[in-house]
Amino acid sequence: MEIDFLKMHGCGDDVVVLDGTHLAEEAEGDLSRLAHYILDRRTGVGGNSLAVLSRREGAQLPVRCFDAEGDERDLPCAAARCVARYASDSGAVNTSDFLVVCGGKKVRTQIIDSSNVRVDMGRPVTLEKEAEIRESLRDSFLRSVLVNGRAVTYTPISLGPSYAMVFVPDFSFPVRRTGREIAGAPDFPDGTGVAFVQVCSREEIRVRTWETPDEPNPDTCASAAAALVASVVNGLADREIVVRMPGGDLFLQWEESDNHIRLTGPASYVFTGTYDFPDGKPREAGAETGSDTGSQTGAE
Repeated sequence: MEIDFLKMHGCGDDVVVLDGTHLAEEAEGDLSRLAHYILDRRTGVGGNSLAVLSRREGAQLPVRCFDAEGDERDLPCAAARCVARYASDSGAVNTSDFLVVCGGKKVRTQIIDSSNVRVDMGRPVTLEKEAEIRESLRDSFLRSVLVNGRAVTYTPISLGPSYAMVFVPDFSFPVRRTGREIAGAPDFPDGTGVAFVQVCSREEIRVRTWETPDEPNPDTCASAAAALVASVVNGLADREIVVRMPGGDLFLQWEESDNHIRLTGPASYVFTGTYDFPDGKPREAGAETGSDTGSQTGAE
């Protein structure tokens, strides 16, 4: 079965986008298996997420999102930007400000220009997800964890995924190993992502992230937003900053009025193609996967 697809990415977080209004019934009823095949980086198109757009309903754009294991998931921020840009460019929506709805969760998106999209990421909460975080001169947001006999200071932040934010002077250390060691501390029985933040100025920070093994598709935007909050509450940055990630730059604003974080970043086309989706039963562990894409065409 041939399926037309679009490969996109937002700061390196890549997503395969399908227009569900053009999908055959057989594929639409087998999206979990399709995601398992098409997101495979060795034998498929490759990607962190598969996003399938449905027909617009008023000012809302319904989307279903799957990971590479075929499990339905929340829509990551980068994927939300990508589907919003495609929907705007393709005429699926006729407004620059609309809601993307996935799994009952509504994400407000706004088309800024020909390549950038703004997403409302909601309110930051404590690592234990008990209360919203607000900037306060009275409160201390620093915690300490013992790692290999050494005290490491961090700030706990959650925007869906949870992070321990650690401030560093630079990245001249083994980021992955250090992140794994911090996350393995007894203080984090449920695991945590670890993000290292270098403050360049009050308007600019750099971030490198280590995710727990059970987060194979990290949401880089969530770690960028957590870095903004940690920098502000510790008095190191302003509420509007540029966050420099390995895959590109993001502009973030933490509004005082409603405590929401709004992120503006690119949604880029990579290529279009036709994928030959194999018929048959779901793939077993270790079994041969589906075929590669039948054709690919570079996109602007």
